Amino acid sequence: MAITLPGQTLRGVAAKLRQLSYVPTSWQGVLAGLNADGREQLQTFFDELVLEGGTPQLIAKVLEHLADQREALQLERDAWSFVWSGPEPAHAKTADTFATVDQLIQHAESSLLIATYNIGLSSQFQDLLKSIADRLESGQIQRVELFFHPIQIADRLGTEPLKTIRQWFDKDVWPWPTKPLAYVDQRLSSGSAERCYQHSKVVVADADTNRSSALVTSANFSETAQRHNFEAGWLVRQPWRADQVANHFHEMVQEGLFVAI
Repeated sequence: MAITLPGQTLRGVAAKLRQLSYVPTSWQGVLAGLNADGREQLQTFFDELVLEGGTPQLIAKVLEHLADQREALQLERDAWSFVWSGPEPAHAKTADTFATVDQLIQHAESSLLIATYNIGLSSQFQDLLKSIADRLESGQIQRVELFFHPIQIADRLGTEPLKTIRQWFDKDVWPWPTKPLAYVDQRLSSGSAERCYQHSKVVVADADTNRSSALVTSANFSETAQRHNFEAGWLVRQPWRADQVANHFHEMVQEGLFVAI
């Protein structure tokens, strides 16, 4: 019979077992307080272990290990949230993409990494970008990295693509004095004939800290994507997983696959 009791319950039973110096004739006292199903699960398990020579101390140790595994699994489950964009009520039971992005931005304490294909230039997203610029200028966050594709001017980059992108970025995207580290696909600067797009959509907050979290989504950093389209993603609040995302972008910069504008 599978043991389905939560970790806290298993630890409570283990504590009672550790007080015993002998195998009791009945487990009634140890299992007091559990419902009938819980008592049946553990009594069967205890009897099987005793037949194999198990002592109360050994059984307690097994329960503690089970509790460790149960709690680790719950932490893994709690670390992930499904995030959805779309008109109500389609995502009423899921986290909203725009709200999740806004929360990551406003709660970041040290850094932000944002990757998108299209940077939205609506008034709402200009306000969101300005909130990042204000936090960067005030020192509330120390580092902002933005990876994007300049789709709005992709057909008129001219002979000096990086200069053209920088001028457009400073005028239309980020007119505020404190600038982020901004990157584009290096193939744009080399005049590559192949279609090349930075198409990933990611927001990482507070990389390389114990608060690190990341949203990986199909939604661009734009109002259309995060307010109107049907888009899906996952928010992960496990720092080591979120750091994997940020570190991958940093490695691509080091390898020259992204270049600063």
